[in-house]
Amino acid sequence: MDKRILEIGNWPPPVCGWSMGLVGLRKELESRGWDCQVMNLNENRRVRSPYYIDVQSGWDYVSKVARLVWRGYAVHVRVNGETKKGFLLALAALLLARLARRPALLTYAGGHRQSYFPAPKRSLRYLAFSLLFRIPQRIYCNSPAVKSVLLTTCIPAERVEPIPHFSSNYVKFTPTALPAEVVEFCRSHEGVFFSYVCFRKEFALDLLAEAIRRFHKAFPKVGFLLVGIPEREKDFIRKFLREKKVEDAVCVLGSVPHDTFLTLLTESLAYIRTPLTDGICSSVLESLNLKVPVLAADNGTRPPGTRLWREGDLKSLLTLMTEVVENHAAMVAEIPDIVVEDNAKKLADSIEQVSLKTGLAGDPREVGVGN
Repeated sequence: MDKRILEIGNWPPPVCGWSMGLVGLRKELESRGWDCQVMNLNENRRVRSPYYIDVQSGWDYVSKVARLVWRGYAVHVRVNGETKKGFLLALAALLLARLARRPALLTYAGGHRQSYFPAPKRSLRYLAFSLLFRIPQRIYCNSPAVKSVLLTTCIPAERVEPIPHFSSNYVKFTPTALPAEVVEFCRSHEGVFFSYVCFRKEFALDLLAEAIRRFHKAFPKVGFLLVGIPEREKDFIRKFLREKKVEDAVCVLGSVPHDTFLTLLTESLAYIRTPLTDGICSSVLESLNLKVPVLAADNGTRPPGTRLWREGDLKSLLTLMTEVVENHAAMVAEIPDIVVEDNAKKLADSIEQVSLKTGLAGDPREVGVGN
């Protein structure tokens, strides 16, 4: 069998849960002798690189996927229920793979409560995702809760395999020197809260800003690190923080390398996680593994050890934040040990199994894809 696969998803930078999972999976597949090409859909997708296939436009995407499946590559693409564009990209890639009689694999990387899915039966959204889920030979998801939602489309249960994205490579890091602005910010505060945010509705920034404003008034020596903001969103975030009158309490950072991300976590009092759409979030598990308390909006699938606050309930969040400051050692002691499995290996095992069963017919013709 000629082991070739096209992995379609996010490649760093910037670093996110999707990109971390793809980095680990590619390493695992290549160690098994796979020719693993990556088509990058991240913010840096138009930047040409020897590490991935760039994407310049929609037509460029379709033409490159088509040329690769013609050469004999299986396709593994990622999607969630938050963007229409991502849905169309996944649909196109899977259809091209099936038309070329190549293995077609899908990872549904969303949680069990997202904007477009699940959807009411017979709605356009329901019909669209039902179609999408019927194309691949195997669908991977993050948890049994997400699998249950996928099965509402009446696809065969054996086609859906829950394999968490979080894997042992996520917690391997080397502590790094922090940026000077962060060092100075931490030095001027007795402690800092950490939060990964973007300027999107699911991050509930209005609620987070109000929590910061009220908490900083009561605890002026405590600061907040907001990390992960894309460059294009930094001006919006800073303007937003000025309007909310909390800019003095906040240090804003963009996307940072994974080692720096985890180093920042270890320096924090706690991690505040606001989205509900994320399912079992990798950064939540990273925090708990590092024995950093996590205060997360309750979406029904948070791991044991997470301290939960109710959606939209500012008072419950502020109560937990106060407990962090006043009883930090006790909260840390309550965090259970996190079992970290090699889920990249499990995913690679399944990909090989499906591909062997489906058949991978490699084409010896070398047709350049063009990076």
